[in-house]
Amino acid sequence: MADFSIRRYKNSDYDAVRLMFAQGMLEQRSATCFYLLKMPRVNLFLLVAFTTFLVVSKSYLLSLICLASLLAVGWHLINSEVHQYVKRCHGEDLLDIEKSYMLNGSSCFWVAETERKLVGMVGVQAAQNSDGEIVLRRMSVAKDQRTHGIGKALCRTVIDFARKGGCKVVSLETSMVQYAAQKLYERVGFKEIKVMILPTLFGKLTNFSILYYTFDIK
Repeated sequence: MADFSIRRYKNSDYDAVRLMFAQGMLEQRSATCFYLLKMPRVNLFLLVAFTTFLVVSKSYLLSLICLASLLAVGWHLINSEVHQYVKRCHGEDLLDIEKSYMLNGSSCFWVAETERKLVGMVGVQAAQNSDGEIVLRRMSVAKDQRTHGIGKALCRTVIDFARKGGCKVVSLETSMVQYAAQKLYERVGFKEIKVMILPTLFGKLTNFSILYYTFDIK
């Protein structure tokens, strides 16, 4: 296991935190693409499109080129969706991390570092309209550091913070394609409580789901 330490966020971490969040989200593009390619309706659409191209052009090569172009458009749409999400988050709580997380006793933000390099992060905020519940947010671990127990340590830091603050529940949400994150949360003790379709046009068209987890403080 690599040596790492977890400490509270400092303003000097600002750029590294925003970059790590963006990189972590952009990694989800490939998983989302593979998920869509496994969908029967997408496979049927691609088959119909290829057959139509073939009937019209009477050329296998041209039909394959058209199909590849269609897949490229799909990749562009997924890429645009993820970039828009990152941009929105950068303009919300990650715009002023100090104000969003560090000025209230019911919220906090931590970073994990090794050799003075930021390799992980996580934040918590009080849940809206719910007493005794905090929400785990912005969990991310550098890609080359994900087998070193950093994610588990960050989760336990959040749970300890909740316990010391007298909270009853820690909640979080993650996407259906973040398989490693799901396994991490379940190993720590989080329980899946519901699944909801992402409330966007993309979510409705693809049945892309968000998973909700909770951890009950004993």
